[in-house]
Amino acid sequence: MKTFWDFCAPFYDFAEKNNGTTYAEMLQLVRAFVPQGATALEAAAGTGAISLAIADRASQILCTDVSEKMLKVARRKAKKRGVRNIAIENRNIFALGEADNSFDIIIAGQVLHLVDLPELAAAELKRVAKSTVILPMCLLKDLRGKAKLSVRLWKLLGFEPKIEFDTATYAEFLPKIGFDGCEIVEISGKMPMVVAIWRKANNN
Repeated sequence: MKTFWDFCAPFYDFAEKNNGTTYAEMLQLVRAFVPQGATALEAAAGTGAISLAIADRASQILCTDVSEKMLKVARRKAKKRGVRNIAIENRNIFALGEADNSFDIIIAGQVLHLVDLPELAAAELKRVAKSTVILPMCLLKDLRGKAKLSVRLWKLLGFEPKIEFDTATYAEFLPKIGFDGCEIVEISGKMPMVVAIWRKANNN
């Protein structure tokens, strides 16, 4: 069955770039939290923008999503850019199929507000993380102007967030699903974003 994510795969990158410098700043911020030579897994990667942005820092990346059409775009982009240290595979965020502590860095951007059981997704992300989980999120609560209209359009097409955040409510949400003690960095813009960083060493 074709999902909303399969449907929007061909124009997903355009929608992300529509958030302009905010999205670009998020990518640079995530890069800064990936140590040189780290191994990384990205869950719910979509078309692989974050995975590709960190490819020159990570030694090996596993880029995953449940939408094969999204992954097809990611594979095409990786090939075009000559990225060789990336594997792109269909995986479910609730069952990533990797051993405990398999990757130095786990990244899951803009997904925990979309699933029915975010605490189960969080547990799986923490399980496979050796060191750090990075959780970028677009803030949809109380948007105005063109940003608000853009989200309304996405909802008409089938986008169904279970919850919409501002910085404060995202900070409150994360401990409730198991991500205690996150560092949260805000990124301003017409559609603002935050990047939350959870460190395993601080929570053992």
